[in-house]
Amino acid sequence: MSKASFDVLVPGSSLAFNGGFFGISAIVMVEAGGKRALFDVGHGVTRRMLLEALKARDLAPRDIDMLIFSHGHFDHVLNLDLFPDAPILMGRDEREYLDAIFETDTVTPRYLAALLSQRDVSTVDGEAEIMPGVTLFPTPGHSPGHVSLELDTADGTAILAADALKTAREATTGIPDLEFDPQKRGAASIREVLRRGRTIVPGHFPTLHRQEDGHLWWDEIQEMPLLIR
Repeated sequence: MSKASFDVLVPGSSLAFNGGFFGISAIVMVEAGGKRALFDVGHGVTRRMLLEALKARDLAPRDIDMLIFSHGHFDHVLNLDLFPDAPILMGRDEREYLDAIFETDTVTPRYLAALLSQRDVSTVDGEAEIMPGVTLFPTPGHSPGHVSLELDTADGTAILAADALKTAREATTGIPDLEFDPQKRGAASIREVLRRGRTIVPGHFPTLHRQEDGHLWWDEIQEMPLLIR
């Protein structure tokens, strides 16, 4: 049986500016069992980047069979309209959270539940294989119902962590940044991601690689050419 594979269409970035955040979250295409899925879809800042990445691979939005949402924050979900016919999969806890968003949560759009009510949305409770060689598992902390993906690839186990592990700083310190879960499960989710993965795609950082001794390394850099208009 062929292995699952992934392709980072839009690399995540943690770059910010005084008083704001670019919100460039990783958008990853997963291929398994003859199907293509996107793990998160980004927002306005990454819209053109996503479309150009698909075009560079001779693909169009209609070639995507499914969307998988790690969580409901604006920088991960708002390009869902580019894929009007694709069913959506997410964790059950996160979908339920969208109907009762915490007042202190400034990054989950209040209108997201209404948008999803018009779409074909399925939810997963706990851990489950959602495509051949692709397992969705809970990683709460950054949001109450956050989920990540474990892929059985030809190069070993890869974890698409999204914001369960956003940056190398979180990976090395074990301390979560921006934790909206009142149960404070973010640190445990970071440990679980690191336990499972030899290759880890964070939500806002280049791909990480973990050696047998736990040492982490990466060979990409974050770039953002600025154009003055």
